[in-house]
Order: sequence, then C-alpha cells, then structure tokens
Amino acid sequence: MSETLAGRLALLADAFNDRRLDVPPGLIDRACVFRLNGVAYEDTMGRPATDPIVRLVARGPAAYRFLAQAMRYALPDARVVVDEVEPADASPGQLASATAFVEGTLRGQSSPFRTSVALALVIGEHGLVQEFAAMMDEQHVDWIREARQR
Repeated sequence: MSETLAGRLALLADAFNDRRLDVPPGLIDRACVFRLNGVAYEDTMGRPATDPIVRLVARGPAAYRFLAQAMRYALPDARVVVDEVEPADASPGQLASATAFVEGTLRGQSSPFRTSVALALVIGEHGLVQEFAAMMDEQHVDWIREARQR
C-alpha cells in the first residue's frame, strides 16, 4: 500500500498522529510548495521567495515539519485522517485530490474541534508531490491561528 500515493499519505498521517515528523520516502519533493487557501507558505515568510533561507524552510519536507509542528502546537491532541485519495496510485504529471479530516482540541479551549480539508496534489515528473494545496474553511483557519497565539 505504501507504494501508492494513498499509501504514502496514510503513512504521513500515521506519523503525524504518532507525534513523529517522519516523511515517507517518495512522497514530498525537496522543492514542494505548500499552500493554504491559495497562499503559499513561502509567501507568509515576509521575505522574497527567492531568498535561500525561505526556500530552505518553506519548501519540501522541512516545510512540512514546520507546518506540522505549528498545527500540533495549536491542537496538541490533533489527529488527521486522509480519505478519498483520487487517483490512489497517481503517476507523474497527474493531479490528485483527497479529503483530510483534522480533529482535536484547540489550545486554550475545551470543546472539540473538527474540520475537513480538501487537498490537491500536483505530482511531478519523478512521482513526488511538487505542490500540496489545502483548502479549509476560513473560520477554522482563524481559530487555528488564534490558538497558535495562546
């Protein structure tokens, strides 16, 4: 199963749920761009995207690790499930989609938090994800942002 995109995404979610920052081999390209609601992570750094430091921390597995830590801080007990990966065995040059569910308790809150996230993944010529785009309800994004400030 881990040889398919769906399998590698499941391994990534399992690692996140186990509080590990492991990235399964063959999943994320070193230059992978991460987007949330259309905004690239590198564009939130306050420096030009061409800056080598920005490229180092805002792309690829390093960016995933920073983003995972930020999510874990906002939702200390966060759990992620990835579902409906289409196509499950995406090949180079394809666009894949999936739905993820994030749940937990926001820092400083007591009520449960749950949201769905639509994912779009651009698969590069070597079969690695070159762009990882997530779409989430803006209210939920705001709640996560607020929790990160606590």
